[in-house]
Amino acid sequence: MTSARRPTWRLCSAGGALVTAWWLCLASAMPVQASSDAATAGTTRVQVWFSNDRLNKDLMDCKAVFPVERRVPRTLAVAAASLRELFAGPTPEETVAGYRSVFSTTSAGLLKSVHIRDGTAYVDLHDPVQELSGATASCGAAEFQSQVSQTLLRFHTISRVIYAFEGKPRDFYGWMNESCGPANDNCDPQPFGRGH
Repeated sequence: MTSARRPTWRLCSAGGALVTAWWLCLASAMPVQASSDAATAGTTRVQVWFSNDRLNKDLMDCKAVFPVERRVPRTLAVAAASLRELFAGPTPEETVAGYRSVFSTTSAGLLKSVHIRDGTAYVDLHDPVQELSGATASCGAAEFQSQVSQTLLRFHTISRVIYAFEGKPRDFYGWMNESCGPANDNCDPQPFGRGH
């Protein structure tokens, strides 16, 4: 009978004074443990942020959002994977727990691309006019941007988010009834162009 594998420690001697050897020694001395959950092997944890009237003590605050954890297949494009999870909306279990969103299964394919440059996430979306008709109401617009921004601002490489529809930021901000200005780089489409 095979018993469960317990954490083991490997011992080594750095021997020489080389820093590289010391780091190799330290790395090999870390505990080795078999994964106890095969279902999570090859996955990455991400957080997506939704509104939740049960958790929001100030119901007038449309920007209040709360995290839920998801697991996605392991990928280097974690920001894109997180947005795809967000745009698919709350799961039935999350809905029962009070989470809600302007996003749902009908908006699951909303993301066209996302890339990060100098701390800014440039989020290019397919035109969602039909799928997200309620997102342009005052509270809907705040929820939309808060849910996306908080999902992305969890990454230390991102400090702000700028949006576009089909590479056109002016179309997005016009849809949101917002003007172009310094906060959105005056709706400059160049970062959304080819070769970014």
